[in-house]
Amino acid sequence: MLLEGKRIGFALPEGHFSMPLILAQMQKLIAAGADVYPLFLATSAQPYMEPHFQQTKQEIEEITGHEMMPTTLADEVNDPASEQLAFDILVVAPCPGNFLAKLVNARTTSVSLSTTVKHLQTGKPVVLAIITNGNSENLLQNVQQILSLKSIFLVPFGTSEEGGKQIYLSRLDLLYDTVLQAMEQKQITPVYLETFYLPS
Repeated sequence: MLLEGKRIGFALPEGHFSMPLILAQMQKLIAAGADVYPLFLATSAQPYMEPHFQQTKQEIEEITGHEMMPTTLADEVNDPASEQLAFDILVVAPCPGNFLAKLVNARTTSVSLSTTVKHLQTGKPVVLAIITNGNSENLLQNVQQILSLKSIFLVPFGTSEEGGKQIYLSRLDLLYDTVLQAMEQKQITPVYLETFYLPS
């Protein structure tokens, strides 16, 4: 099998890590033979204080069999987790708009995104599952730039309405298929989905 024995870094940004669909896709990757290492992308100094995070963290560690390693969205931070493991593929799911913008900037500036950028520098694939509100600056422009990079692949996404606000929503049920394609350096298509292709 394509994923048998592959080491997958699975990064979950703070505030977005408890989605059931994410955990289901993580389990599917493991069932296919992948070894999944959870990474927590923190934006605050003390993210481990929240009881809800502790519960989710424990569930993820039980699913993967690995302790969740802290990493950071901050600029120019020494990230010990990035030195410990070399992944065959890195997944960021869900991928917030600010992370996508930082990733685009990191390709042309000295901004450091630690684990993600170091992984990109090896030429190995990165899969992003975008979930963000429509107010994110230059989101589609950033997506266009990301798609021009050979090593980055997107889970198909589209726009939806939630609470009167437009959001960009990835089809998280397609994350597994996107990873399979990315392992062969292929982008699953179409990348941008019409609204009726999104879950209601």
